[in-house]
Amino acid sequence: MQSVIPLSEKCGLALTTAQYLTPLGRSIQRPLEGTELAEALTTGEPAAAANRSAMGPRTVNGQPAFDKGGIVPNVEIASPSSDPWLVFLNGRGLFTDFASDYLTRHERPDHSFEPVDAVLQEFKDFLHRQGILTPDEYWLPDQPRVRLRIKTEVVNLVFGLAAGDEVETRADPEVQKALQLFPELAQLIHQAQEKRAPEHYRAVGREKQ
Repeated sequence: MQSVIPLSEKCGLALTTAQYLTPLGRSIQRPLEGTELAEALTTGEPAAAANRSAMGPRTVNGQPAFDKGGIVPNVEIASPSSDPWLVFLNGRGLFTDFASDYLTRHERPDHSFEPVDAVLQEFKDFLHRQGILTPDEYWLPDQPRVRLRIKTEVVNLVFGLAAGDEVETRADPEVQKALQLFPELAQLIHQAQEKRAPEHYRAVGREKQ
């Protein structure tokens, strides 16, 4: 968890201020080697020690866990990859620049705003005015993500960052997949316990309950 501290020149410092821990006191995130966060993770805690064996550290529910933090998920969901063209557009802040330009030429949209084909063409023309090419090999397959980035930045400017974050979160393929798995949560946990957790891990889990 991070707190963003505003600095001068429209910059900010993202400071890690807290971690999410499991019932056994393990961080759900692997530490970044060579950082203070990695050094801050304690060793030899009674709860953590009870969670170790020749099989390696485990969570209460029997999921494999890394020695110094981080947990193997019950279901792995691959993150969508970005091509270098889209990374370039994001890095240059071109979606934000276009959203600002778009709002100077159009009426303030409401919450139903969607980047239709005409908006997409405006963005393409905007890029060309900036001297940026839109090759079909990137432009065509990237259109769904381009629409999302345009919508997010327009919503950011009109309704605020929280509204823009909601737009991105609702469209995030990992979030969508996770929502589909919620009805199966109890079954996934039960399967992990039966498949991977030796009896003494289950005993630890019962004590924690």
